[in-house]
Amino acid sequence: MKRLTSVLSFVLGATLSVGCGGEVDPGLEQEAGIGESSSTAAAETEAAPAATALPAYCNGVLTWNASWTAFEDEVLKLVNQKRAAGATCGGVAKPAVPALTFDERQRCAARVHSQDMGTNNFMSHTGSNGSTPWQRMTNAGYVWRSAAENVAAGQSTPAAVVNSWMNSSGHCNNIMGSGLKHLGVGYFYAPSSTYKHYWTQDFGAQ
Repeated sequence: MKRLTSVLSFVLGATLSVGCGGEVDPGLEQEAGIGESSSTAAAETEAAPAATALPAYCNGVLTWNASWTAFEDEVLKLVNQKRAAGATCGGVAKPAVPALTFDERQRCAARVHSQDMGTNNFMSHTGSNGSTPWQRMTNAGYVWRSAAENVAAGQSTPAAVVNSWMNSSGHCNNIMGSGLKHLGVGYFYAPSSTYKHYWTQDFGAQ
């Protein structure tokens, strides 16, 4: 049986005026097994202080399968290896950029979304409750100036999902983004769902 895989990317930039609510540029990119790549912008805000406790929004993802956490950590490691080496995204050379720092609030947002996708058997940047990536990040306590999200489903290992993202220009650009500083990864396994393996990367800068 052919294994199903798919990926999506979403970018939030840094120029949306306050109160605009996240208008999306509908520039779409379609390839075999690749979903949309879309961008918007965000108001510049004060950086949040280091989180000492996650909000109640994160309660459902604080206790996590140890092997899933190991997968999440491995994705961060692989992403930073790609950033250190430089890459070519859609035929455009990208220079080496500094490593991303793990952020537990972004991991919360990513886990919430991966859990939602696996539990409700769908793949999209829009949550089953209508949430957007930036709403989930905000709900997790991350006050962002710019942010991005990559989503994928069906890849059974960290190496497979990172390779899928790197082979798509929109996702690769997110991974290699010099303006992004933090990353949280969420992996969820849902054996009875269509894709079984669900991945979210939430990037940000404050």
